[in-house]
Amino acid sequence: MRNSGNYETLLRIAREALQRRLPPDWLLLSRSLQQDQSLAGARTDAVLELKDPEGNSALVRVEIKRQPLEARLVGLLADTWRRARSVRDQRVAYGEGIDNLMVVSPYLGQSARERLAEEGISFVDLTGNLRFALSRPAVFIETQGANKNPWRENVPLRSLRGRGTARVVRALLDYQPPFGVREIAGVTQTSAASVSRVADLLEREAILTREVPRGGILTVDWERLLRRWVLDYAFSKSNDVSSWLEPRGTRALLSKLREAKSCYAITGSFASTRFAPVAEPRLVAVYVNDPEVVAEALGLRPADTGGNVLLALPFDAVVFDRTVSFEGVTYVSVTQVAIDLLTGPGRGPAEAESLIKWMRENEHEWRISLSPSI
Repeated sequence: MRNSGNYETLLRIAREALQRRLPPDWLLLSRSLQQDQSLAGARTDAVLELKDPEGNSALVRVEIKRQPLEARLVGLLADTWRRARSVRDQRVAYGEGIDNLMVVSPYLGQSARERLAEEGISFVDLTGNLRFALSRPAVFIETQGANKNPWRENVPLRSLRGRGTARVVRALLDYQPPFGVREIAGVTQTSAASVSRVADLLEREAILTREVPRGGILTVDWERLLRRWVLDYAFSKSNDVSSWLEPRGTRALLSKLREAKSCYAITGSFASTRFAPVAEPRLVAVYVNDPEVVAEALGLRPADTGGNVLLALPFDAVVFDRTVSFEGVTYVSVTQVAIDLLTGPGRGPAEAESLIKWMRENEHEWRISLSPSI
């Protein structure tokens, strides 16, 4: 057992956060580890006992982390507690609290929180992220805190924001692993060090796995990566977006784009409807290198309200990587469509979910193979 002031402070704050959210006639008590023989032999930092008004009670064993818990370590933690349950077979009385585990930490990132919830482990952090679920007595509490660590960690990379990082993320989404760090550096025209920094961040968040000796990337959870990127990217904020009107309607715009000489690529609803139509698109979002020049060439009118065209000056040319042509019109890659819809206006997020479902079922159609060199 660890019993420093830091641990006591974290435990006190977690207990108070839980008690405030419980009904007034429910009790949350601290159990003495020295006197609690039912937990003999099981490593724990603290034990709480929850009691409801009917006399039902449960033990909650607390694992305290002074540093943010990395998502990739959640599985190891869960395995440890699953092995503890097997002690029942040795007739060691653990009590009903054996299945109730709670992690307390100054901060838990989104990936770590998702993995803890998947494993059925409760958690509390100091920013207000809280999930507490027991089957007997039945209780479920969930609150949302910060999505970013307010206490900056001393790590090389903390976010997926930035041009070079976006190129690496897009490549990790588009290409089918395994592949080497230098391969990704080559196709993205970034340094191997930059690729490795992104990979390190994603490995900590259990989004990819690497081959330890040489650092090659073995697997990438592309869906989890998409949803992680949402924390650091947004279509309307990351790009310079302006609204325009095509008086003859969106279909007329598509006809004009077939003859366009400038660089462009359609994203958003019109790009996703080819794979997973939800409703008839009413708004065309187009990446271009010079919105004013393109708008004039296409005969578009400025429209603060009521526009049916969005022209986006991209934050980086990565949006034009691996574009596809369909019926004479150029579209961004399906992964760029997905991230733009996830962070887009209106029904964009709902359309993104339909597109992601299609991506799950048809991964062979959109992921590109690289010859492994790891």
